[in-house]
Amino acid sequence: MPESNEQNAGCTCWSCPSVEFKGHVDFRACGQAAFSKAASGQLVVECKRRPDIGYFDPMSITYDTCPEWQKSQYGRLLKGMRVMILGMDGYLGWPLALKLASLGCHVFGIDNFVRRRLVAEKGSQSVLAISSMEERVRVANERLSGTIEFQEMDLLDRKKFFPYMKETRPESIIQFAEIPSAPYSMADVDKAAHTIENNVLGTLGLTFAMRDHAPEASLIKLGTMGEYGSPLTGRPLFEGLFPGDATLQYKGQEWSLGGELTPRDPVSFYHVSKVQGTFSVYEACKYWWLRSYDVMQGVIYGNSTPELDLDPALNTRFDIDEWWGTVINRFVAQTAIGEPMTIYGSGNQLRGYITLSDAIQCIVRLVGLPPEPGQYDVVNQLTDVFSVRHLAETVARIGKHEFNLDPMIQRLENPRVEAEDHPYEVIHEKLENNFGFKSESNLDDEIRNIFRAILEPAAKQRIEEQRKLLFPTTRWSGEKQEMKVLETIKPAA
Repeated sequence: MPESNEQNAGCTCWSCPSVEFKGHVDFRACGQAAFSKAASGQLVVECKRRPDIGYFDPMSITYDTCPEWQKSQYGRLLKGMRVMILGMDGYLGWPLALKLASLGCHVFGIDNFVRRRLVAEKGSQSVLAISSMEERVRVANERLSGTIEFQEMDLLDRKKFFPYMKETRPESIIQFAEIPSAPYSMADVDKAAHTIENNVLGTLGLTFAMRDHAPEASLIKLGTMGEYGSPLTGRPLFEGLFPGDATLQYKGQEWSLGGELTPRDPVSFYHVSKVQGTFSVYEACKYWWLRSYDVMQGVIYGNSTPELDLDPALNTRFDIDEWWGTVINRFVAQTAIGEPMTIYGSGNQLRGYITLSDAIQCIVRLVGLPPEPGQYDVVNQLTDVFSVRHLAETVARIGKHEFNLDPMIQRLENPRVEAEDHPYEVIHEKLENNFGFKSESNLDDEIRNIFRAILEPAAKQRIEEQRKLLFPTTRWSGEKQEMKVLETIKPAA
């Protein structure tokens, strides 16, 4: 890793997505590759951005000596880097597009608006009013230094998507075009099948599109910590792959596990689809020498980034119903209108969490330090581990003492099939150690930001209109009966 405080300054053209390797590539298993010797007796590359320099040794030029890699807020980025965001209309996709554009990137995005349609079918709506994509893009291109382009397109429509990939020639690709709801995937067979089809086939098709039209691009795929489950043994949740010194001992013998994928135990059909995506990308890196980071992300919460705050027309969506709202966002909304915060069972379930603004920073840093050719790597993207009960008590404390609200907590019988009391040992070291990530936000401040936004009259009215949707109705067992209230608690002062 470079000694400079820019984590990617000393990286070389070996990892740069704008170079093309010359000569025969001999594919090896597990993303490893060996080259035959080029005519000159060494491996050479050609830069698609600087063809005038001809063939050269990829280790001879570093990012801090290349004029195409320029300093940014989060390390170096390629000048006008071409970044494709799949699912750009989403909660995370849109603020990422704004951040990359603010850093001078040329952002291309697609979305089929399925999230908007499914939220409307639920009878719900974003608490913060969101503009059309046409209006969003217009305002963004007026306010930011980069460029955002958008096309309405379904990733599964390969007759349109493959030519689009060929036309835009992205240098980095962000895969957010997935249905992101565990409860939705467990509601009935049609919703489960919809989730599996959209998520699994979308990612699979994407790998073929990259193979044929953008093999040098780096792929950042959004996974989820839910892929791992919550092992009752308490074994650590390593970052996707076992470390080199991990071993398996059985019947007096010992084997190395280093570099193998860690076990997965998905907790819903949505998470099953994410695990399938993990294996599709892992195999594509092995077969075709693609490169990818798989981001096992904790639960995201919040509504604020510097770019989102520039103009209400740039709002990202903020959902709160049982299918589409993440837990902290939903707790704040429940408290804002005098509804009790609904926790499942004991509320002792432990999960990883990260704010929206920190999640955006992480992805940008991954864009700026692409994997090596053929490399599949995993980062666990979270900053904190909290119990659900702790979250409810924190929202209650801030709501009561800073916003004069009267919070209540309601324990319900758990609609999910899960252990409520369990160990949770998460390893999340790569983002800080390898990519220079430093958290810029925290739980209390983000809860305050959410309260300020949703207590505005228009937002509060939108919460009132979906009051009934804040109470969970979807059981993992498939039973169609209302969850029983186990206990109602008034949090202590």
